[in-house]
Amino acid sequence: MAESAAGAREELARRSAYAIAVAFFVLYSGYSLRRHHLLRTTGYDLGIFEQAVRAYSRFQAPIIPLKGPGVHVLGDHFHPILVTLAPFYRIWPGAQTLLVAQALLIALSIVPVARLAVSRLGVAVGLWLSAAYALSWGIQGALGFDFHEIAFAVPLLAFAMVALAERRWRAAVAWTLPLLLVKEDMGLLVAAIGGYLFWRGQRRSGAALVVAGLAAVVLTVKVVLPFFNDGRFSYSAYLDPDKDLWSLALSFPAGLFENPRKLVLLALLLLLTGGAALRTPLALVAVPVLLSRLVSTNPVHWEVGRVHYNAVLMPILFVALIEVLPALRADGRLRMRIWRRTAIVFPGIFALMMHLTPWGITNPNNYADTPHYAAARRVLAKVPDGVAVAAGNSVAPHLTGRCRVVIFPPSHGERVDWVVTDTRVRTIAPKTLDQESAARAGLWPPTAEQVQAALRALPSQGFTKVTEDDGVVLYRRTAAAP
Repeated sequence: MAESAAGAREELARRSAYAIAVAFFVLYSGYSLRRHHLLRTTGYDLGIFEQAVRAYSRFQAPIIPLKGPGVHVLGDHFHPILVTLAPFYRIWPGAQTLLVAQALLIALSIVPVARLAVSRLGVAVGLWLSAAYALSWGIQGALGFDFHEIAFAVPLLAFAMVALAERRWRAAVAWTLPLLLVKEDMGLLVAAIGGYLFWRGQRRSGAALVVAGLAAVVLTVKVVLPFFNDGRFSYSAYLDPDKDLWSLALSFPAGLFENPRKLVLLALLLLLTGGAALRTPLALVAVPVLLSRLVSTNPVHWEVGRVHYNAVLMPILFVALIEVLPALRADGRLRMRIWRRTAIVFPGIFALMMHLTPWGITNPNNYADTPHYAAARRVLAKVPDGVAVAAGNSVAPHLTGRCRVVIFPPSHGERVDWVVTDTRVRTIAPKTLDQESAARAGLWPPTAEQVQAALRALPSQGFTKVTEDDGVVLYRRTAAAP
């Protein structure tokens, strides 16, 4: 009888997990496609990724003109896993394919988390936490910012973390290893999972993951990325050049107080589960990749809003929370019962609060069309297929699937015959980021001042205005530059 009851519970958990994942896939896809339709996606980064996947789909070197002439995507970041999107892009070419793929990958991560939650905590609490995970601020932040390779890491981590929680060590290793193909810093997560396995007595597999993870980080940052990028790693600019790794480690605690947003990030991660996730060593898996962000000088790496960096932390924290809740329930002390209820309620509160953010999935403002977006689409329709065009950041991903697109203004003097940009849209950068220098280095879109100066210079370069509609301007080269 007990076995049949357990089997029924597992079957209910499995069906519930798939049902909620399908529902959120529909929501994620609709939200992402609507944002793209309303020109809220950008060249940095959706356009960049489309150029790479488009090249893969044509069996070409993944050159990304938006970052500069001849820039190889594997010299920017190490994410060969993008190749898996090429067959689907070949069938359905367009940036929308990447957005739907991201929605599917993130929705897939709900399956193991929801199954574990319902199985261990019951239907009511399990579904509540599953929905809270699906709507967590790290997940919504990633969906609200174009497409990123990190979408592959989210389901891999979710399955790996659940396997760890269920003591399925071989499955955990199998789900962890592909993370090395997602991005150069994922080796830190692989090493962290290896450390957990080693602590749990899985000495051989744990040590192997630690070595593989750390070796992959060194190999990709010191060898692979520089090989495709003229001997350098572009993002080393985000580490203090006057400090070695040891100095960075020593200065880390003081750096938290020099930049309060780092403390905000840590506080929100702690509050997300009411601090309960820290009761299990599973939560420590997040530490290495989190530290790598906190020692960065790029303020975007500390953000808690519309960025993709926090998405990989969500499956770690939620699985850790699910792991500790039964123990809190078994503890009869009043403070433990209160803590358990707090840990259950807090994730849902955070999810509901996302409705108030500009990028929240349930915010109706993210679905409303305006005359301006219609005007922009009319102007973009006048750009012929196959031409070389310099496009503003907000319109670039609507052209990367059918034109050779560079960012406007071109930072390396690339020759183009068309120019299109939306003068009403400004690229916002953190105040502490030197956006102008970052734009010249291909690390950030140009400033509004750079765009306006380039527009004023177009007539002298042989360009004639074709049309302007509600601030969206289109130029065509009609004469050689004097």
